[in-house]
Amino acid sequence: MRKSREIHLTLLAAVALSMTACRDEHHDCVDAQSRKLPDSSCQVGAPGAHYVYGGSSGGHVGDYVIGGSVTRGGFGGTGEAGGGGGDE
Repeated sequence: MRKSREIHLTLLAAVALSMTACRDEHHDCVDAQSRKLPDSSCQVGAPGAHYVYGGSSGGHVGDYVIGGSVTRGGFGGTGEAGGGGGDE
């Protein structure tokens, strides 16, 4: 009976993990100073433009994006994006 429970719990954990990994994660296109750019800048490969996943900002072009990661979520994600206040 114990082995059956372990299998069910393992299966349940795997399903929960796969569900959280597949959701559409918020991303912003930013420049080297973590300022929000139009998505088109990242799509055409503008110099210094890259996506930051999961960060927060005011939502307008030119706003700083704080936090997030330059790689998508999941195991082994690296590249924390700092971005803090700036010289305004």
